Amino acid sequence: MPIPVEKRYEQMFVQLRFGSEIRFKIFAAWGAVYAALAALFAWMQSSNLKPLSWVTPLLGFLVTILFWLAEFRNQPAIDAAKNGGRSIEQDPVNEIPEKERYFHGVEKGVRFGVIVNIFTIVMLLLLGVATVYLWSYRGELPK
Repeated sequence: MPIPVEKRYEQMFVQLRFGSEIRFKIFAAWGAVYAALAALFAWMQSSNLKPLSWVTPLLGFLVTILFWLAEFRNQPAIDAAKNGGRSIEQDPVNEIPEKERYFHGVEKGVRFGVIVNIFTIVMLLLLGVATVYLWSYRGELPK
């Protein structure tokens, strides 16, 4: 029994929304972990654990890789929904007017994946440098 095109088109929106919600949860968790690590770092700097404070940016480095991998794994689901919706819109049988096509214009501008990759690279560099600096100077920050 074939699925009506209206139902398939609606399903592409549902899949896109689901993938986007997962992406939002990934970034919410990513930010929450960074906030917790910042609090941990501040606590370590104010206590006698200063020489071990290099562990905090190292954990941030590892967490950055973990969350980037989660986002990388989620991206194909979002792409599949976009491609499915785009193919439905481009099929002349469906007669969807050019101005009413949603999936056709979704890819305009900078892709979100590019932004995530740039953010990840910058954070890995910063956290890596912070880890090496704190390890080298036994947790002492510049005065």
